[in-house]
Amino acid sequence: MPDSAPTRPRSILLYGTGLLAEAITGAAAERNAEVSPEGTGDGAAPVWDALVTADDSWNLDRAAQARPTAARLGVPWLRVRAELNDVVIGPTERTGGPGCGRCAELRRRRIAPDEPERHAVLRAHRERLSTTPSDWLTPVAADVAAHLVLDEMASLVDGTEPRTRTALLRLDLETLALARHTFLPDPLCPVCGGSAAGGDAPRPLTLAASPAYAPGSYRSRDIGAELDRLEALYVDDSTGIVARPRSYVSAGGLVVTAARVGLGAGIEEAGSGRAATFPASRKVALMEALERYGSVPRAAGARGDTVVTAAYADIKGQALDPRELGLHDPQRYTEPDFPYSPFDERTEYSWVWGHSFARGEPVLVPLSYAFYNSSLTGREDPAFVYEISNGCALGGSLAEAVLYGLLEVAERDAFLLTWYARLPAPRIRVADTDSAVALRMAAAEAGTGYRMLLFDTTTELGLPCVWAMAVNPAGGGDDRPAVVCAAGSHPTAAGAAQNALSELVPILGDVTERYRTDPGRARTMAGQPELVTHMEDHALCYADPSAAERLAYLIDSPHTRELGSIGDSAGFHGDDLRDHARAAVDRCLGAGLDVIVVDQTTPEHELGGLSCVKVIVPGTLPMTFGHRNRRIEGLPRLRTVPRLLGFRDGDLPAAAVNAEPHPFP
Repeated sequence: MPDSAPTRPRSILLYGTGLLAEAITGAAAERNAEVSPEGTGDGAAPVWDALVTADDSWNLDRAAQARPTAARLGVPWLRVRAELNDVVIGPTERTGGPGCGRCAELRRRRIAPDEPERHAVLRAHRERLSTTPSDWLTPVAADVAAHLVLDEMASLVDGTEPRTRTALLRLDLETLALARHTFLPDPLCPVCGGSAAGGDAPRPLTLAASPAYAPGSYRSRDIGAELDRLEALYVDDSTGIVARPRSYVSAGGLVVTAARVGLGAGIEEAGSGRAATFPASRKVALMEALERYGSVPRAAGARGDTVVTAAYADIKGQALDPRELGLHDPQRYTEPDFPYSPFDERTEYSWVWGHSFARGEPVLVPLSYAFYNSSLTGREDPAFVYEISNGCALGGSLAEAVLYGLLEVAERDAFLLTWYARLPAPRIRVADTDSAVALRMAAAEAGTGYRMLLFDTTTELGLPCVWAMAVNPAGGGDDRPAVVCAAGSHPTAAGAAQNALSELVPILGDVTERYRTDPGRARTMAGQPELVTHMEDHALCYADPSAAERLAYLIDSPHTRELGSIGDSAGFHGDDLRDHARAAVDRCLGAGLDVIVVDQTTPEHELGGLSCVKVIVPGTLPMTFGHRNRRIEGLPRLRTVPRLLGFRDGDLPAAAVNAEPHPFP
């Protein structure tokens, strides 16, 4: 291997014995480097370039010895060890610098696909693995690893960035293939992260100017053009925040991509992308996965956020009343196996700060509502409602994230209003002049054999919302689902329709596969709503013809409307997303609704120039999955909006509320 030797010999303080230690000593001699053995670093010593630990076994205790020694000597520390069938080199740790071995392990535990098996082996055989050399380690492999270590030493002396800075090198002991796995420092790492202490005061939320990256766009950045950079930053199957995305082409010609994100404690979620091309689909999946990463308040404290523990009765003037978010049916709280407890003003909960646009100031929001995966922090607050990612959004700027979070709230609220109140929403007529939407519908119908119907579900807020429905021409008499539904929203009518169709087509393919596998389950759920317990169950239930009949009020609606006439796009024609976000917020304020934004942005998001938020609009209908989890108590808007939209002469009676599970996928 070529040697880029510095002007003075490299000096390594080496801890360890065995094949790897011997190989490093031999490689150092070849490269005119000096190696001092373990024990020479205790007293007055020469200037070392680094401390290197070399273990032929899976030694987990080395850090307790090496890290404080490296700190005392003021040198970097490079770890080398054999783990079953790999030699893992790195990371290079610098005292006081972010990105240590502990960070790498935290990332691996969250995302590596073999991590459960890896840790099961480690738990069962830790003592033996830590002391027994790997049977796969050979002199040849040790020599390759040694030269890689010397390359790292050369970088340290030359002042260049070593490859193991916030990265691991993994040498496969079967093939000698080398892979580099980068990781981001964990802001709450107990070794190198920031303090866990919270700040003393809430931070103001300010929407800065956010020009669209292109005329007519509703995005601040062309994420597609940055995809390679963002994937390099976030994606790695072994140590990334997001695992490598997996893609396939669905019926109807859309590319569907899934990207896993590890949240901790063995919990994973996935970002999903649906687009016309592979890169566009990957982009959406990555952004959604990073949005899901914001669901855990892992950076609270590291970013100066404050968690307040208090009873609502003691902070009424500063807090959102959780009852305005919609509660479960009171009867549910009495069921012994129901996992949620009634909200109690005198019970202490954890709260975080959000920004209320109606008040123009910070407001406290329940932690479990602001971060729907907050339980992963170890806090044991009593949960009073089921909550998911309603209103969570990621953007290239804060204004962009707020806009899209609010649009999602509007889309789901509109869908549920239409369902619960059985509103005969107008069928949307798509003309040839609506070329993009017409082509999308034609492609979907040709690719699936289904009729594609669009309905205008826009509420009094005027934000364009569309319900898309795929209807089986055979009425569900064959082995395909009877109906499948989806929804979309956007500042423009055409954008809302395209978003709804983009959601619908791949969902149709997924539901078709599950229905063909187990049509009996769909039939059973259609007759027993309590069996609808998971997100996927809702769509599968309506694959059955008997359940699909419940949508007749919508399919047979006597009302029609031109695509161009739905919603109100006033305020969305400029090129500054701050103006668009403010226009959407003002629609809510004008309707008597507050808009609260919780900033979920983590330091990891900030590295990519991204913002992540949870948008909360108290009084709107929250999307829930599992029929028992529906939340409509304390939401008077469900009764009044049907009248405001002209579908009823008076308010909706409680007895008229649709009692069946909704069909949202």
